Amino acid sequence: MRVKFILLLILIGVSACATGSEHAADFAPWHLPGEQPREVVQILNGRYSDNLFSLQVRMSLTEDKMQIAGLDSLGRRAFDILWDENGVRTGKADWVSDDLDAIDILKVIVAAYWPENDPVQARVADRAEQLEITYQSGRENAWNETVQIRDPAADYELTIVSYELAE
Repeated sequence: MRVKFILLLILIGVSACATGSEHAADFAPWHLPGEQPREVVQILNGRYSDNLFSLQVRMSLTEDKMQIAGLDSLGRRAFDILWDENGVRTGKADWVSDDLDAIDILKVIVAAYWPENDPVQARVADRAEQLEITYQSGRENAWNETVQIRDPAADYELTIVSYELAE
């Protein structure tokens, strides 16, 4: 019994360290874009000002919610995003720079990957107009190829390689 209790404490402690700060954002309730559930792994390599970074992102888009977890190159959870019927909630680890904004990440994902005629595009239009997005072959294949995103105003560049996992 004592061993189970100690393991439970360790699990709670590790979970608490995963994301230090958490907040909610004003976003419409979740709806699945394109009516197709997706499980996607992405490798992000980028530059923000003079700083280079690399992240692995895992996304799960189901009928009920979207969950995103971002890991750094050491496998530590850097941020998470949950978008469900209650809106969007985000969290990030204490060691992550304040420059990393999970809501901005969500807006960039919607701008780049959601269908152009999806109503949520209006919610991110202010952010999307600042982005230069280049698709390897086209927006309709973006979940399974390379997408490059530049934001000259914020001085960052991203190369995202996406792989949709078979269900």
